[in-house]
Amino acid sequence: MCQKSSRSPSAWCIDWIGSGRSRAALGVLFVLLWALPLPPSWSQVEVTGGKVGVALLPFTGPEAAKAHAIVSADLARTLLIQVASGGREHFEATAAVGSGSLTGRIVDRLQKGPPMERTFDGDLRTIAHQFADMITQQATGVSGFATSRIAFISQDTGFKELYIMDIDGANVQRLTADRSISAHPRWSRDGALLAYTSYRSGYPDVFIVKLGKRTRSRVAFFPGINSGAAFSPDDLTLALTLSKDGNPEIYLMPVEGGIPRRLTHNRATNTSPSWSPDGKEIVYTSDERGSVQLFVISAQGGSARRLLTGTAYSSEPDWSSDGKRIAYVARISGEFQVGMYELSSATATLLSSGGGEDPSWTRNSRHLVFAHGGSLYLMDSVTKQIVALPNGLSRCSEPSVSP
Repeated sequence: MCQKSSRSPSAWCIDWIGSGRSRAALGVLFVLLWALPLPPSWSQVEVTGGKVGVALLPFTGPEAAKAHAIVSADLARTLLIQVASGGREHFEATAAVGSGSLTGRIVDRLQKGPPMERTFDGDLRTIAHQFADMITQQATGVSGFATSRIAFISQDTGFKELYIMDIDGANVQRLTADRSISAHPRWSRDGALLAYTSYRSGYPDVFIVKLGKRTRSRVAFFPGINSGAAFSPDDLTLALTLSKDGNPEIYLMPVEGGIPRRLTHNRATNTSPSWSPDGKEIVYTSDERGSVQLFVISAQGGSARRLLTGTAYSSEPDWSSDGKRIAYVARISGEFQVGMYELSSATATLLSSGGGEDPSWTRNSRHLVFAHGGSLYLMDSVTKQIVALPNGLSRCSEPSVSP
């Protein structure tokens, strides 16, 4: 949702379907509604609560100041690194910026080994982000995410339109101008495609945008609901919610469209599928047992198992790329919060305390992006520190971070 509300998108869908209204009426409702290996000589830094010191020395070259500012902001945004302009920090980094290239250099002052140096080619922002990710990996052992993008929904125009931006909030681009409802964007694993739900026809259908060509195609438009599509790890299959056979169930279908295969078989409302990184399982939301909860089912079908989160309402799951945890939304005392379920220990933890919805993992399976109060935020799931991701737009929701 773009603004704080007492109900999540999943709740709207479940309550409405339970009332048995027609497909035409659904439109009315929703209107309301990157890693380098560490050399053996380099120190491994375990980052938990403290921050690693990095002295970001002056860059050289015609666009040195601009590149320096981008890298500095990227490092601070990790919430893992304390950026300094000098002094005796654990690591030192600098760069020579040329025309379309950046040669970055990192020194581990404690190990006193040879410096690490690498040249990046491309536009200034991209190569600065790549250098920042290199520093993050070498200084902390955690993969950086500065080159990531976010797809999201904003009602800045008065309508729910689909946008993308760099994770630092720059390069905001509106992808739709339908003056309708767009929802639930999800990236393909190669970052070339976006799936989302659109009401441009008056009904909820699934579209796929080819970002390189800026074209889109409607791939799921069966009678009833077509929503919440998520790409499989090999980018060949979509998991999505369809109600063509009655109640909303989880189906699989080819990305280019075709005959869907039903996974769930119950009388409940089943929504928000998210794939495990090995493609063998899918986590989804269902009210099969009364309250809205998380379930996991094999991608081949069969019986589902419930994930016990300890709350009466759990929805909007997102499976981390390392396969170890699932982010979700819990409703606590009437307010939505971001939670995390650890699969190895079968334990759930609340990550946010001031509210949060629509969590989406970054590629390092540690940081995630979420929405709250019409704005987007980034969180370190270990320390629970949060930083805002301003983009100049209002009423933003449903972020999805590129792989």
